[in-house]
Amino acid sequence: MLKYTLIPEGYFSPDKAADLLSQVAVLEESESVESLELPCYKAVLLYAGDEVAARCIAGMLTAAASLSCYNKIVMHLGYGVADIVLAAGDKLLLCNSFPAADAVTAQYFLFAAIKQFQINPELSTVHFYGEADESIKGDLFRHFASVEVLEMA
Repeated sequence: MLKYTLIPEGYFSPDKAADLLSQVAVLEESESVESLELPCYKAVLLYAGDEVAARCIAGMLTAAASLSCYNKIVMHLGYGVADIVLAAGDKLLLCNSFPAADAVTAQYFLFAAIKQFQINPELSTVHFYGEADESIKGDLFRHFASVEVLEMA
């Protein structure tokens, strides 16, 4: 499982990366901490674990920054995890991963997140990063203004 956090680029120092990530995740001795720069949010993604999953999170953040709508909701489902990115304008609100073995659990976390940040689903579009099952898209379409698919980078 991917362990990650975002930090402002001004706080990033390669020699302190492991210390910073260990403040939010338990790291094993054998795990190395890597980083990806995210200039769109003036942040650095620190991660340990699956590089493909880390690049997916970075791609979701980049995709959210490039959307023209105000409320930006980007979601990815895969490997029993729901990754969710929320932004309002150019302000990043949330970037988190939740255990979701099925579509109902993924929807629960999505609705909990948008409720926490008071995002009106009737005025918002959910953007799936990569493909998603037609059933979840249909379920979400009943609550959101639109459901769209973004190509993975």
